[in-house]
Amino acid sequence: MSEFAIQFLNSEDQPITQETVAEVVEGIRKDRISDAWLGLDEYGEEEFLSVDLRDGWAAICFNTYEGGNDAHMYMPVNPAYADSESNEDSPVDIGGQTPIGKRNALDDLNLAADCVYHFAKTGELYPGVKWEKDSLDS
Repeated sequence: MSEFAIQFLNSEDQPITQETVAEVVEGIRKDRISDAWLGLDEYGEEEFLSVDLRDGWAAICFNTYEGGNDAHMYMPVNPAYADSESNEDSPVDIGGQTPIGKRNALDDLNLAADCVYHFAKTGELYPGVKWEKDSLDS
C-alpha cells in the first residue's frame, strides 16, 4: 500500500514516491517550480489539488465534486489578508490565466508546501489554514 493518498502527480508518467513528492514540495519551498498537480484519482481529473507559483506567491485550489455533479473549489485564506476589505490581485494566476486575490493566495511558500505535502499524504486539506469554498459555474 502506498504511503500517499494521491494517485496522480503532475503527469501519468511521474511515479508517486517519497522522492518525487519531496521534489515537488522542495520546489514549492524554494520557488523553483511554476506549477504542480496532485490528483486523488489515477488521471488527476476528478478531485485534484492544483498549485501555481509566481514571484513568491502560490495559488492553491482543491477541486472536487460533491453530491455527484456539484463542483466546488476550495482555496486557502491568507492570514495576512483575511480581514482585508480589498481583494487586490496577487502576482499569481490560477492555471496561468485566472487572477486570484491576495486573500486566497499564499505568500508564505513554506506554508504552501505544507499544504501540498499534507494533501499528498492524506488526501485532505491542510488544517493549519482556513479554506474557503466556492461553487464553480458549469
